[in-house]
Amino acid sequence: MSVLKTTLANPSRMRGIFRYLLHTQGQREKKEVLERILSPDKLVENKSTPRPMFNAALRESIKCGLLVKEDEEIAINPNLSEDARNPQFGDQLLPSTLTHLFFASNNEDEEDFGRVCAWYLAQDIYDAPGTEKEVELRVSEQKVGDFLKMTSDRLFVQMDDWMRYLGFAWGHALRGKTVTVPDPTAYLRRNLKNLFHEQPEILLKDFVTRLAKKCPLFETGKFREEVEAEIGHRQPNYLSTSTAFALFRLQDEGYIKLDRKSDANLTILPKVNNQVDDDGRISHIIWQGEKS
Repeated sequence: MSVLKTTLANPSRMRGIFRYLLHTQGQREKKEVLERILSPDKLVENKSTPRPMFNAALRESIKCGLLVKEDEEIAINPNLSEDARNPQFGDQLLPSTLTHLFFASNNEDEEDFGRVCAWYLAQDIYDAPGTEKEVELRVSEQKVGDFLKMTSDRLFVQMDDWMRYLGFAWGHALRGKTVTVPDPTAYLRRNLKNLFHEQPEILLKDFVTRLAKKCPLFETGKFREEVEAEIGHRQPNYLSTSTAFALFRLQDEGYIKLDRKSDANLTILPKVNNQVDDDGRISHIIWQGEKS
């Protein structure tokens, strides 16, 4: 069962366990000690099921490979990258660490979650369903209920919490209600440097290929391909509006520059506020460096 369907395993609970272990000696702790620190006895007195939230979060953290259980101890997985285990950077990198563990590690338990996220990112950002009722209606309109297995109202809550935490969406208040927007800017911003592989300028087509390999929720990635087979494929060489919007935001913020060179392999980006000249054809993406 994926985190999408384990309603007690939300990002903050899994993060809480990970953050605590980041700073323990050897990045490990006895399970009994860990549960009493993060879920004190006074909070679970007279409960029919002791510590259900802690245990659900711990179970999912182990299942996805973030943590490991060794005898009676819980530890951060030593196979994670050095940066992911670094007490200085580990918490900041946790959204990207979890994204990799969920979607790019052949994790069969999270395939349903991957399809749901890819489906949401494939929606037109200017007409995306932003509430539970709108998502339910769009799923019905596109006839993807069985494919996505969206059969519970709690699934929207889990999708919303996780996609925001991982950097694939954000929310805002609109006329007294909270609306979610499928926008992967935060995820891309965190991973730009690694996607360029120390090359300051690459073809946008190659950038998208690298992105899909790193996170198969994006165009040409495994989960996006499965989704587009259900709802209709994009036109050749076109990016989705959510990916294009994120790239334009990053250009406005000064992280990248989108360029068009003659006789180069072109990718077509939907226009956003007239930010693309002519027909929106872009050939290269240029890394402008990190911001302070």
